[in-house]
Amino acid sequence: MSRALLDVDRLQVRIPAAGRSRTVIHDATFSIASGESVGLVGESGSGKSMTARAIMRLLPSRAVTAGSIAFDGQPVLTMGRAALRAFRASGIGMIYQDPRAHINPVRTNGDFVLEGMLAAGLGRGAAEERALDLLRAVGIGDGARRLRQYPHQLSGGLLQRMMIAAALSTGPRLLLADEPTTALDVTTQEEVMAILDELRAERGLAMLFITHDLDLASAVTDRMAVMYAGMIVEIGTSAGVHADALHPYTVGLLGSRPAIGSRARIRTIPGRPVSAFEAGPGCVFAGRCPHATDICAAQRPELRPVGGRLVACHFAEELKGKVRFGDARAGDA
Repeated sequence: MSRALLDVDRLQVRIPAAGRSRTVIHDATFSIASGESVGLVGESGSGKSMTARAIMRLLPSRAVTAGSIAFDGQPVLTMGRAALRAFRASGIGMIYQDPRAHINPVRTNGDFVLEGMLAAGLGRGAAEERALDLLRAVGIGDGARRLRQYPHQLSGGLLQRMMIAAALSTGPRLLLADEPTTALDVTTQEEVMAILDELRAERGLAMLFITHDLDLASAVTDRMAVMYAGMIVEIGTSAGVHADALHPYTVGLLGSRPAIGSRARIRTIPGRPVSAFEAGPGCVFAGRCPHATDICAAQRPELRPVGGRLVACHFAEELKGKVRFGDARAGDA
């Protein structure tokens, strides 16, 4: 593997909320090489989208960060305005989860797709030609008409594809995809992910793919980082994590998936997901783990090599193949 294009090391984020400073990310540590696709998976509220926003430097103005984020060796958290503009313009692109919340409803779709290219100095004619090529690549027909339309005139699926085209328009080296297929049906989801994978291969494009769907992540990414309560708890090859998870939380996630053709009850993780600011001083998963001991509640484990991957669990070796969660019961959360 080539050197890391993106290197996130012990990232911590605190933001003001309800008159207090609350931790939303405890420890995000991972890297992405040029041309590599990494999945960031976990339940809603685990800190996945906040991690992406930290990489883009799109946190609230009073947010406090610690640790480091480096893009191609350059520190992102301390970039000046000019360097940050260049980084966002040509280094990185982002596909947001909800396109309707991020596209100006009173401007045309063309304004949205062309904006980045025009700001980078590309002539309008060339920008429109590139935009039409990108729309065809993401499966939008009649591109000229679609660019003249407004966001409310497009379905959620078409609008998400429009956002993908805009994210790719300036030729970024790294794409942050925050659940980019949420608004799409299964068939269209497969088509869009195939397009992204093909473009990534053609252009040497790196990608951070954020999702709560472990099956999808294992199918479209090279490596997988599992996040819970603002902390990365396991990192390994996507195939390896999917087939043989080591952290109890990852085991629980995989076990809670419904299986086609199976009538067996779905196993659930007891309790409820906790936010990063609710986690105690020990393991962030200790309150829900059936194998937790006193040290788990008192001492937070760090990512360490276990079985060819990185795992943040005091007893990863001892628990391998032994983690069990109870069957679902009526009324379980």
